[in-house]
Amino acid sequence: MMIGNIKKIDITKSILNSTFEFLQGHGQRDLESHALWVGQKTDAVFRVSDVWFPEQTNTPISYEVPEEEEFRINKKLNDESLAVMCQIHTHPSYAFHSNTDDEGSALVLPGSLSIVIPDYGFIQKDDFSMWEVYVFDGTHWCHLRREEVNELFQII
Repeated sequence: MMIGNIKKIDITKSILNSTFEFLQGHGQRDLESHALWVGQKTDAVFRVSDVWFPEQTNTPISYEVPEEEEFRINKKLNDESLAVMCQIHTHPSYAFHSNTDDEGSALVLPGSLSIVIPDYGFIQKDDFSMWEVYVFDGTHWCHLRREEVNELFQII
């Protein structure tokens, strides 16, 4: 599986744990939440070097990141020569890419990924079969098959 010219996305257990702690922290209060995986691409591998938790307003069925925060994040990405590969967010029950997810994404570059986690993040975090992953083709968010997700992500 290639996403643009990326074959693998490497993420550490530590970043995965931090991500799910944040998601579950909001989930304990029945709130959706949102995080960004940032890093750099080397050859055909994107290495997630950090997870960022944008300032956000959370509800049981949505989250919103203010425009000022999006500007701050873009400036920080540029200053640190980093890129966002994935946005990851929760849903209260089933994981799917809603119309709001499609239209409200901060990621607009083809090849960007959007990961939706069910049950406010209270799942086995390294069970990729529980993740619903979508890639932006420049116009639409396209669902990746389980096999593609398993091939793409690697916990290191």
